[in-house]
Amino acid sequence: MTDEPHIIKQLNRIERENERQDGDWKIVSQPLHLKGIDNLRDMGGIPTRNGRVIRTHMLFRSANLHKASDAALHELDTLGLRNVIDLRTKQECRLEEDRLLPDWQYDWFPMFQEMGEFGSQVKGIVANPGTFIESLYPQMLKSDTAVHCWRECFVRLLDEPGAYLWHCTQGKDRTGGLAALILAALDVSDELIVEDYLETNLFMPHITSTLAKKVESVLGERVDGDINQFLIAAPAYIRAFMHAADEYGGLDGFLRERVGLSDADFAKLRDTYTEPAK
Repeated sequence: MTDEPHIIKQLNRIERENERQDGDWKIVSQPLHLKGIDNLRDMGGIPTRNGRVIRTHMLFRSANLHKASDAALHELDTLGLRNVIDLRTKQECRLEEDRLLPDWQYDWFPMFQEMGEFGSQVKGIVANPGTFIESLYPQMLKSDTAVHCWRECFVRLLDEPGAYLWHCTQGKDRTGGLAALILAALDVSDELIVEDYLETNLFMPHITSTLAKKVESVLGERVDGDINQFLIAAPAYIRAFMHAADEYGGLDGFLRERVGLSDADFAKLRDTYTEPAK
């Protein structure tokens, strides 16, 4: 039997930490309102700690491109987008295949292991009632699959510089993890990394995802609180992600020790994707 008071206590804590009204979320990355693409934002203009800013129209984050309109795709193309990184599982990709332009480079770097992914989600909710999503975030730094994913992403950013868009399904968890790592690599402060993550709350849908509905169909209404966690970007989640990097001295240290970035790599990333502030 699950400890219901414990579940309620954990959910209430997360909800208290997330109770700012929509108007209170800071705009860090710039929203782009293009038809059929949810949670689409341009990271351009975000300041770094060394007096530079991220170049406009170089780094985009979003939800999946399954329903992207022709006009939206062509607008992104006009802005210079040529590379898309998909962080979803194979199952997610099959259910909602991205719409892409023929000359775009598409890379699939799944952040979670493919086999039994749905089963692991269900087991995670059972094992960590009320804190499932929060418990998932450290795994985005600790698991071998995640580390491999991040390595592949940075290889692309370094070896084939250009305009990139990365996404998962909703543009919240996995997308937020890669955004945090890229911002850290570009010398953006921890405070702005957190604020950019929380900005996602302005753009999250008010309906549950397909995966969440599947979980609820198996476990029933008692997991409503856990399902709701799929729909918010709580401070507890991004803090769990960043705290998982403490043993490396922070996200910068994680990028050095686990992802393998050198001083030369950091310098190249900052030269490519940032520019002096005007």
